[in-house]
Amino acid sequence: MANRSTPPKSFNTVKHSNRKERIKRQRRERIVLLAIIATLASLVLALIVFGICALVATVGANRPPKGSEQESRPIEDVLPKEVTYAAATRPNSAVFEGELLIVNVEHEYHFPTTEAGLKNIFDNRVKYQDTYNTYMVPNTAWKLQTSALDAFNAMMLKHYELFEDGSIKISSAYRSYEDQANSTTSSTPAGFSDHHTGLCIAIRAQSGELLPSNHWIYQNCHKYGFVIRYPNDKSEITGVSGYEYCLRYVGVAHATYMVENSLCLEEYVELLKSTYTSGNHLALTAADGNKYEIYYVPAAGGEISTFQLPKNRAYTVSGDNIGGFIVTVHLNQPIDE
Repeated sequence: MANRSTPPKSFNTVKHSNRKERIKRQRRERIVLLAIIATLASLVLALIVFGICALVATVGANRPPKGSEQESRPIEDVLPKEVTYAAATRPNSAVFEGELLIVNVEHEYHFPTTEAGLKNIFDNRVKYQDTYNTYMVPNTAWKLQTSALDAFNAMMLKHYELFEDGSIKISSAYRSYEDQANSTTSSTPAGFSDHHTGLCIAIRAQSGELLPSNHWIYQNCHKYGFVIRYPNDKSEITGVSGYEYCLRYVGVAHATYMVENSLCLEEYVELLKSTYTSGNHLALTAADGNKYEIYYVPAAGGEISTFQLPKNRAYTVSGDNIGGFIVTVHLNQPIDE
């Protein structure tokens, strides 16, 4: 029987067959490559999504509760970049108004026509939970300026919360001209007592004894805007000795600087007057954590003074009871221009 064999393929047939295999292989390779690329893309996308979710969760966890004091952008993002100023006027009679008045035996107090700014201490004393034991008010008619009383109440509430000690007694507060004239314990003539301002408050223990010099109130009163009005080592300047238990409200910014630099009120106002004028501001961070700029403006001749005041920051203006104004700029409190 004759042998049958498959005839050899022609060159063209082999070539065509190899090309088909090559095309199939290339297609498989492209499919594998596309699958790898799709897998990597899916993995990268998943990582990005996971990272975003983690970031959002972290920000949400660190964000203060809505309505809390800390719910705000950083102050640098909120505040205008610079303080802008514009000319403003004040009557020169306003040098006798404010929280930084110098009232002593050389500078008489100018009483306002009404006592509208005064608040009764007994009726407005701070309450801790259901008790008024935070401090004692022997005279139910005593008064203070609203700003001073609010700050004193905040301080006494903190004192009671820390020590559960309500043994502090007020021994003096606002005095009218008649009160000072009839006083049997003060040598200061009527009209020249700092108690006329309604910003001074004297304190003792309920037993009548003086508080020790290292008492919490004396060490922390500046955080609430108070200073010791008559430090024993400043008696030659203030003209008063033996009255270191009298606190004077001046505001947190000024109290901070006075305490940190061991200045009495007379020294502080003189420093502002001689050094920190409208062209050179005193910049400081106060005990409340806020930033301030402070400067002095002398009153002009005549009835009205014109000077620069901030347009885009909150501010206060106090007279010094002598011949000028002290401007306190609240850098953390922007306002619309």
